[in-house]
Amino acid sequence: MRKQHSIAVALLVGIAEAALAQTAEDLARCRDIVDANERLRCYDALARTVLPPPATTLTEPPKPLPLERDDPRTALVPTGKVAEGRSLLSQRWELDREDKYGLFQFTYYRPNYILAGLWSTDVNRMPESPTRGSIPLEIPYQNVEGAFQLSFKIKMVEEVWGSSDIWIGYTQQSYWQVYNDDLSRPFRETNYEPEVMWVVPTDYEVLGLRGRLLSFGLAHQSNGRAEPLSRSWNRMYAMVGLERGGFVLQAKAWKRLNETGTDDDNPDIEDYVGRAELLGYYQMPRGGSTALRLRTTFKSEPSWGSAQFDWRFPISGKLFGYLQVFSGYGESMIDYNFRKTSVGLGISIGSWY
Repeated sequence: MRKQHSIAVALLVGIAEAALAQTAEDLARCRDIVDANERLRCYDALARTVLPPPATTLTEPPKPLPLERDDPRTALVPTGKVAEGRSLLSQRWELDREDKYGLFQFTYYRPNYILAGLWSTDVNRMPESPTRGSIPLEIPYQNVEGAFQLSFKIKMVEEVWGSSDIWIGYTQQSYWQVYNDDLSRPFRETNYEPEVMWVVPTDYEVLGLRGRLLSFGLAHQSNGRAEPLSRSWNRMYAMVGLERGGFVLQAKAWKRLNETGTDDDNPDIEDYVGRAELLGYYQMPRGGSTALRLRTTFKSEPSWGSAQFDWRFPISGKLFGYLQVFSGYGESMIDYNFRKTSVGLGISIGSWY
């Protein structure tokens, strides 16, 4: 019995010595590899063959992933469908706790679209304003052009002064004479509008609608051009947002921050573009949406403002067709005092109101 035990011990010692010798040989082989990445991979592979697997510990079972939902707040393009039982305004402005996604994320603001064709009843070929006068010669613009808009917002501060948030937004509109070969296809007008917004959640009922937010903002809009085509203005505004199901109603009024003397490119802009707007938006249950925006100057002379109708309809997946109809003053900054009616057709991405 003692002899068998000695044989077993000797056998185990021999196996251990052989294993150590093999391990030393493998370590030397890894050590001699010149490439650092390859050398590290060699050591990792050797460790997996020598060391025992880690002991398993009892942990809580992984929580199931949340169901995919329509999330029009993130840069991922949503489906455009109404999320059952969820507030549209909360989804857009992160009003409720379950809709908050943190800071510094790009999210949709106003419509993002490309219009392959924008037909207008008339084109402003000699822009003018009281302080900048008119250009000396008529520019031969065409009545059909292309247009696009890029718009996003970013939450900068969360839960300041209670549950309110501070956002910044940016919107850019461009009108492109893409079919005008005689003028080398120039951009007729581009407008830039940065703004900062303080958004306060609310909760009240009025006329069957639920009031969800109160917003105060400061906006600058200009076309970045030299005189006599320079147009710009600054304004502060207040906005309320109400909703019911897939319908949203936004009422917004603003006050222009006046400039003095010759610094003002367009002193009468509020008499044409307006002093307030009402926006009604309806998100269709199976995708797509319609919106109607009315702007008013609160006076009939020289202008009543403008009206714009938008219709987004599904094409394929997350791509939407887009129809826009505008009538009145102020389609763009250069046209702030120019009346026209236009119809545009193109594509749109994202969800908005």
